Formats: sequence, structure tokens, C-alpha cells
Amino acid sequence: MTDTERALHDDAAVADHFRSVDSAPVDYAVDRPASGTNSFLITFAGLSILAMCLRTLLEHSGFVDMPRDLAVLTEGRGNVVFPLRLFLAVFFLTYAIHAYSNIWRRIFLGISLLGKFAIFCIAVDTVAWLLHNADIISISMFGTQMISGLVALAIFPHTLLRQAQLPPQGPLASSPGIPVKAFLALAGCLMLAIAGAAIALHLLEDLVDTLKHWAILGGIGAGVFLMQQLLAASTAVLGIRALKKSRGHDFAPPAAVLVPAHNEAHDIGDTIAAVDEAAGTYPGRIHLYVVDNASTDNTHEVAEQIIGECANITGTVLDCPTPGKAIALNLGIEQIREDFVVRIDADTVIGPGCLETAMRHFADPTVGCVGGIPMPREEKTWIDKCRLIEVYMRHGFFQVSLDGYQGVMGIPGMFAIYRRAPVVEVGGMVQGMNGEDTDICMRLAAAGYHNVADPKAVYYSETPASYPHLLEQRTRWFRSIYHLAARNRALLLDRQTMIGTFVLPFNLVNAARRAMLAPLLMFAAIAGFVFPSTFTTLQWQPIVATMLGMSMIMTVIVCLIWQPNSVKYVPAYLCFRLLRSYFTLGSTLSLLYPPIHPRVPAILTRRATV
Repeated sequence: MTDTERALHDDAAVADHFRSVDSAPVDYAVDRPASGTNSFLITFAGLSILAMCLRTLLEHSGFVDMPRDLAVLTEGRGNVVFPLRLFLAVFFLTYAIHAYSNIWRRIFLGISLLGKFAIFCIAVDTVAWLLHNADIISISMFGTQMISGLVALAIFPHTLLRQAQLPPQGPLASSPGIPVKAFLALAGCLMLAIAGAAIALHLLEDLVDTLKHWAILGGIGAGVFLMQQLLAASTAVLGIRALKKSRGHDFAPPAAVLVPAHNEAHDIGDTIAAVDEAAGTYPGRIHLYVVDNASTDNTHEVAEQIIGECANITGTVLDCPTPGKAIALNLGIEQIREDFVVRIDADTVIGPGCLETAMRHFADPTVGCVGGIPMPREEKTWIDKCRLIEVYMRHGFFQVSLDGYQGVMGIPGMFAIYRRAPVVEVGGMVQGMNGEDTDICMRLAAAGYHNVADPKAVYYSETPASYPHLLEQRTRWFRSIYHLAARNRALLLDRQTMIGTFVLPFNLVNAARRAMLAPLLMFAAIAGFVFPSTFTTLQWQPIVATMLGMSMIMTVIVCLIWQPNSVKYVPAYLCFRLLRSYFTLGSTLSLLYPPIHPRVPAILTRRATV
């Protein structure tokens, strides 16, 4: 290879360094281009228009009193403004059409999604009708619509987990059960949030109406919006208190720093130098292990050179010829003899004091994993700015609220410290799926440990430099929730861990909500602008409140607490949330579904993934 060819090869490796075998694990995902998601949205728009045309035709054919949404037995229970059930039916049908499998699997998937949704809607409408006619309680059509909408958010992930080709159930240790203190913390905050929302709606009725008019409250209901924010805020207060207490211990044992690296010659020098600088103020001994994971550039040579220049750490470079981050991590863990493993990605730079701050939490023997807050290195591109706000919200607020009741489900692998012995006992890092960093945290929780996310432990991670990198990263991240739920399905609603009881179900439902956001806004736009004479009562405020509303207010508040100057990035972040919905939808379309053959009963082909 000539010098020119080598230079071109190195430039290509840097530009495409983010792609690896983990981008789309061959057993459980397909590397589907963006055209798959775009095709979904085009088909969804077409089916939405057809459905609305049919409804308009029926209305002008004499069905004047027909309800505005798909419902039965609605007499005396009012009407609705937005056809939510119609949207969900079109969404489910479109997803089945575009699922990655053969025609028979797609038909079965569509029947499963639409069938379960239809059965529930008929059941809830029938119960509401019976209760209304018996003068026991009157549940409005809006109420039954909201109930069916929330259930649809559970039907979607449930069906995907039942039918997609996903990781098999992994071994789980026996948990001693949810700590009473953690359960009482969540239960108390939940009751406080429900009571606070109810009181606010009753006493501040005029203010609530004003907020609805300005699209601050609405969407799935003002009470639900208020309750969500009150719950997160109250548990965050408990989280801040718990972190402050845990951070006050003195604990600085010897530790091993493990850095898996695949084609990271351009970044790894900064990573190693930052570890060396942090070790200068850390009382314990630090030994660095760099695992060169099948790199095609000169990662190995660069790492050895930088380690040789370090003043405060010793280090070793290991070779892992088999591609895969989890494989590289397990190889490193086998070599390590220290009791604590500090995992750092090769594009991550830890901040001063990060090690000692995070390590203090391990003075509590029930802590299994500790992480920090992943700040973007720069604030130059639009991706950097959106990521900054996302970090403040995700890691500076919601993760802290999870700390309030020991509900941290995962610590990002960019920077995470583990107790080595429990990691080995629960089987090490899982290979061949997305989300190995969260998976190990979930299995540590099942073994009786809990995870801590401390925003005082600051580190700086690479932000995608291009749209293709962002697309690859988010598709991989958002796909992982289904891999994790399948591998740890025994945790789901197990009542033995806070993660299984509350956090994992919530994350599955939230992933479904995020995947539906962009199609929902598209559906609302079609109904409002193309069919205004059919959906005459449709209002823009609840739709805008779904996208903005209270979540925007909370974003502004969190930014003012962390960095007031960052508020100017909030509008870009709100647009980014829509793009994030697009990526989430694409991640569900990248799931593999085993084909069904006409002569094989569907139950037999499905059983292998259950």
C-alpha cells in the first residue's frame, strides 16, 4: 500500500469509525436504510388520507350521529375532539406492512396488533356503557379513549417482544427484593404527585384553562401532564439528598481503567491523557488496560506511545482480534485483578475529580455500578447543542430522579465503574446485542445491587459529527430497549426489583410513545388541514401540548438550574425531539421477525422468541 493509499484508508476509517458489528447485530437486527422509515411515513400518510376519506363518505351518506372516533355504545357519554383510536389503528397497520419479514409474518403481526387493540376497545366501551346505564359512574368517551390510548402504548411493545427475533432470556441472580425504603419513596412521591395534580386542577381551574388555551397543558390530559412532572420533581429532590449523603464518604481503592477501542487512533490519546491527569489527584493506584478491538488503523501503536508518556498511571495494551465491544470488555475483565473496573469509551475524556467523586459511592456495599454525566465536548454544531440540553434533561434531571428510589436502570458505557466480582458472577458483558451497558446494570440489580448516577462526576464524550453517525447511534440506542427487555424478561413486572416493577415497563411504554410522536403530528396535520369539514372540533392546542407543553417548561427550568445560557438551545432541542421520534420509529423497523410459512402454524414460529 502506497503512502497515498494509506492516507486515504486512514481518512475513510476516521470518517466511518462509528460503524462496527454492534451497529446492527446480525442475529437480532437489520441495517435498514433511512428509506425504510421514509416509506413507512409515506404509507402512513396515504392510509390516513384513505381512512379519513372513508369517514367523510360515511358521514355524508347519512351517518350524521356517528362518533368522531372508532367506538361503540357511546350514547350519553359525550364525544371526542381527536380520532386517537383511528390514528392508532392506522399506525399498527402501517407498522405491520413495513415489518422486516415475509408477507405471512406481516399479516400475522397486523392481526395481532389490530386484534388486541380492537378487543380492548370494545371491552372498555362495553364496560363504560354498562356502568353509565346502571347509574354507577359515567366514564366519558374521552376517558375511554385515553384509557385505550395508554393501553395501545403497552400493546405495541408487548407484540414486538412476542414476535420479533430477540435475545433469549439470560441467567438472573435471585434478588432479595425491593428495599422497603425505595418502595416507600416512590409510592409516597406518586401519591403526592396525584394529589397535587388533583388539587391544582380543582383549585386552579381558571389557570388550567388558560394553560390549555396556550397549549401548555393538554394532549393526554392536563392531570396526567401535571402528575408526571410532579412525580419527577419530587423524586429528584430525594435523589439529590441521597447522592449528597453517598458522596460524602471517603473511599479510594485501587482500580483498573478499561478502554475498548475500535479504530480510535484519532481520539484515544486524549482519553488516556485525561485518565493520567485524573489519577494525579486520585489517592488509589490506577492501572490502564486498552483493548484494541480488531482495529484497522494504528490504535495499538498510538495507545502504547501515550501510555509510555503518562506520569501517574501504568498501562497495558491488549489485542482482541474478534470484533465486538462486549467481547473486548470481557477479555479485559478476565485480565483485571483489581476489585473495581472503570470502563471508559475511547472517545471519552473524564473530567478532573471524576474518579474520586464516583468512587465514593462504593463505600456502600450494595452499590454495584456508578456513572456520571456525559457532557458534549463542544457546543459548535446543532447536534452538540441539542445533545447538551438532552444531557441536562436525561442525566441532570431524570437519572437523578431515579436515584431517589434506586431505580437507575442503566449507566452509559461511556463512563461506568463496576464491582468486578459481581460482574463476573452474573456472567460478564452480554455479546451480540445492543445495550450491553444497561444489561449488566439490570443483572446487577437482580443480584441485589443498585446503580448510582451522579451528575457531579463529569466526563466529556464525543457527539456525532455527522447525520449518518447520529442516525447509527440513535438507532442502536433506541433498538436496545427491546433487546434488553427480551434478555431480562424475567425482570418485567417481577415485583423483586424497582427496575422490573416500574422502570422497565415505563421505558417500554415511553419508547412506544416516542415512536408514535412523528406519525401522530402528521396525522393531526392531515386531519386539521386536509379534512377540516370532517373534523370540525379538532383543536391545535392539545396537539401542540403533546410536543411542547409542560415538557418544554420543565426543560427550561432544568436548563436554568444547570446553565442559564443554554436556554437559547431549547427551541432546537424541541425540534430534535421530533427527529428523535423518527430515529425511534426506525429502530423498531430494524427489528428482525422470523418468517412464517403457510404450512407452519404461527404459534410454532413465535414460540422460539417468547
